[in-house]
Amino acid sequence: MAEQTIGILAESENDCKVMGTLVRRILAEAQVDSRYYNIIHRAGSGCAGLRQKAERWLRELSARGCRIVILMHDRDRHDERELRKKLSAYQVPSSVEYHVCIPVEEIEAWFFSCEKALQLICGDRELPQELPHLVRDPKERLIEASRAVPGRPRYTPNDGARIAEVLQLDVCAKRCPAFREMRLFLQKLWKDAHRGQ
Repeated sequence: MAEQTIGILAESENDCKVMGTLVRRILAEAQVDSRYYNIIHRAGSGCAGLRQKAERWLRELSARGCRIVILMHDRDRHDERELRKKLSAYQVPSSVEYHVCIPVEEIEAWFFSCEKALQLICGDRELPQELPHLVRDPKERLIEASRAVPGRPRYTPNDGARIAEVLQLDVCAKRCPAFREMRLFLQKLWKDAHRGQ
């Protein structure tokens, strides 16, 4: 199998790092050797920056040989159907397999699916949620819950990639539709690529 380049477009460097960690773990569970792919990312200084630059980045990544791109955009308070329609309407080079991933409400909601992740962030101050997408302001809630005593939180968005290392992928896929769709997208691509070998 030839080396593949996977592109990640997200709102922030931290989101890119979380997504990169999760992509690596998903491919590892599919027994894809890390020698067969590399990951490059572009961060958009917020949702407006991401939407403004996404088409240009899609062309740039395609020109650099990238054949798989995942665009991750927090839903925040947007209507998901309208947001997905807008993000899916970008002109994507025909050589690129493109997936739009919209965590509800922020990517940090995925951490609420998993007891191991929550233990690492805040001990037993939060319990895993059956429906993590219903957690309001998950990033802020994790920061607040991580304060063992008043003062500095033990969790900041910079810790996201570290938390993604312990996230239970099967549990997250069961409880978080956006994660499940992204995981299936990657698994199918590699399964199809392997079938063609």
